[in-house]
Amino acid sequence: MRALVLTPNALFRLSQFSITSDWFNDFGLPEHNAGLKRVLVDDVVYILEVDLQTDDGPIVIIRLSARDGVFCDVASQSTALERVITVGRSIYTDSVVIPTGWRKHQEGAVFSVQAPSRSNNWRARIHFDMRPKGSTDLFAFSRSEDVEDFVKLDRHEDVYDVARAGFAEAVLTMPEPVRAESLAGITLSQRLPQGFVQGATLDQWYKSKLTNEQRSFVDKKHDGPVRLRGSAGTGKTISLVIKFMRDAKNADTKNNSTKFGFLTHSFASVDLVNSICESLDSDGLLFGRQRNVKLEVRTLYDLAHKNLNFELDQLAPLSLDGREGRRLQFELIEAVLREICISPIAMAHYSKISPALKSGWTMVVEGADKRLVTEIMNEFASVLDADGIRAGEDKGERYAKGVSTRPTWLMNLPQELDRRFILEVHRRYRKQLGDMNTLSVDQMVGDFNSFLNSNRWDRIRNREGYDALFVDELHLFTSIERQTLHKLIKRNVEDDGRPKRPPIFMAYDLKQSPWDTFAQYGDSDQNLFGAATGLQGSDLVKLERVFRYTPQVAEFLTDLDSTFPAVDIPGEWEAYAGKAELGDGDKPELTVFQDEVTLFSTVFTEAQRLARSVDGGGRRVAVLCVSEEQFDKYLKAASGQFAERHLPITSREPLSELRHAGKRFIFSMPEYVAGLQFDTVFLIHVDAADAPLDAGDGIRRRFISNIYLGASRAEKTLRISSCLSRGGKSDVLDMALERRSLKEAAPPTRKKRK
Repeated sequence: MRALVLTPNALFRLSQFSITSDWFNDFGLPEHNAGLKRVLVDDVVYILEVDLQTDDGPIVIIRLSARDGVFCDVASQSTALERVITVGRSIYTDSVVIPTGWRKHQEGAVFSVQAPSRSNNWRARIHFDMRPKGSTDLFAFSRSEDVEDFVKLDRHEDVYDVARAGFAEAVLTMPEPVRAESLAGITLSQRLPQGFVQGATLDQWYKSKLTNEQRSFVDKKHDGPVRLRGSAGTGKTISLVIKFMRDAKNADTKNNSTKFGFLTHSFASVDLVNSICESLDSDGLLFGRQRNVKLEVRTLYDLAHKNLNFELDQLAPLSLDGREGRRLQFELIEAVLREICISPIAMAHYSKISPALKSGWTMVVEGADKRLVTEIMNEFASVLDADGIRAGEDKGERYAKGVSTRPTWLMNLPQELDRRFILEVHRRYRKQLGDMNTLSVDQMVGDFNSFLNSNRWDRIRNREGYDALFVDELHLFTSIERQTLHKLIKRNVEDDGRPKRPPIFMAYDLKQSPWDTFAQYGDSDQNLFGAATGLQGSDLVKLERVFRYTPQVAEFLTDLDSTFPAVDIPGEWEAYAGKAELGDGDKPELTVFQDEVTLFSTVFTEAQRLARSVDGGGRRVAVLCVSEEQFDKYLKAASGQFAERHLPITSREPLSELRHAGKRFIFSMPEYVAGLQFDTVFLIHVDAADAPLDAGDGIRRRFISNIYLGASRAEKTLRISSCLSRGGKSDVLDMALERRSLKEAAPPTRKKRK
């Protein structure tokens, strides 16, 4: 076959299927074809809507060739398809941008992105033409194993001509009868992410599947900000998405032009939201088919990047994904701490910093414990970058002398020299960013906030702003990020001339945040929705019914909740109140292993066994590591001992490959799979070493949040592991053990060698 041709809508619908390597032999459809048809014309396969009436619209052509076609690397075909889908969405919708990690390079209408490669060849590229012969089509015309000059590329226009010429015939041709061989390799996914079951329409969801509390949120008018608060599994995201789509559908019936925005913290969440929206979107709202309403689904960082025109200044942000950006910041700060350590002058200058700070610094340099890096990141995001504090400036002096107030549960900096040390780390960190010609996530958001206060934005706000904004994972947004939200709304006034309150609908659960940046540092009341955010006086809807896990998991989470350190955020820090709706399951279980080798071998072998037997395959089984240090070690070990038997998730870029996990189990950290759900979760390294009793409240709160986040990913079975070589089980599990919501299992014994 020469090419695979799809309409954009048909291409996006492929995201609703589980696709294996067998599909790439025939490009067939499943028995229940979801309104699509497959037609073969002149050795070109066409997949398009059964009811399509015209050949005027754009098409996506994917050239097939065993030598240099887009799917020529057999080992990475499914991932290559996902990249084509993401590129298609970035062109034909406002819901996706191409991740910066794909290293997009563009010259005119031709561009390339990094191709997935199981051989870790970072130079491999997939090449596209987004206006072949002046059309609005998208042509994915080749894959190369090295970076190539675009002038020397063969555009394969002959393949494009044949594919475009046959499209009219494909539209007129009746669907092919389903053949047995065409069923190979493609099945409708059992469920989309977030536990969302496919099949029901938007109206059916609203009328019969939402709870009374969820429906009351969906029914809220656009007359001010509304908060949706609930613990993990209570359906916050699906409620927010249904309101987003339903309000858009209602707005389209009016004559006024309307623009709705849906903001999340990561590309992975954008991917999840798009998957749910597409399943509900029978009217094509997401793809701009309707005249009066425009929908955008973005990360806040992508939105900032778009408005700040970084390309004109030849600047690039570290990442447009909140989590990925902070991981890169972590690496830079770690490098700065090592850099200061090798400077004799700096070491002499800071030799008398507080013992705890000096000890943490030493452990980072030695690679023994990197907790200080996380503490410094919190300080940067919540204090220094948030308030524009710089070494050598007036604000920096006030910070160093302790004039600026800081909450006690941030890192302990009792001496002026301690604070000057942090300012020096910050200065060198900013210099590194400058040398790289880039900005950190926090710096970019700070500049974006300034832009939203500018005269320029004031002039274009009613053209570029949103009529309503929907925000998921609000607990992951920093205080300065929350300050941008109300400024993104168009200016509207009441009949009496008073400005209307911003219609912003927000879903959150503070206890799922692995960072401390949700606190409003600097404000006397530390209110999450203080005056600076423009969200004060917002309505509150609370969700309590849990749909994603068993009563046994809910009982464990209740006991874990009681171990959280008290945090003074008025009205927001409540006791866990989840009421599970699923049937009974196994009681969560704790196993304490003798050492890391035994833990790794035992847990990964059991996860592999389950992935081959559980309904839904490996994507229903996850090993989640609470310790970042151990996660990095196990990634290397698993790539050898469990190669091709696990799927590592190491960031929050789109997780579409999860649908193609097959019999591979998932290996990740809790923060990278937020929003996903699994039948069985192995939560490993809940160890005393990571948050000892004498650790600060900030460290312990983040540690417990990671356990809470990871444990709440389990629907039926939760197995927790600790390791004696790392201090044994953490004391945060004591309450659950004493109340018997967590049972201890006998540790495995090593077999003696003969």
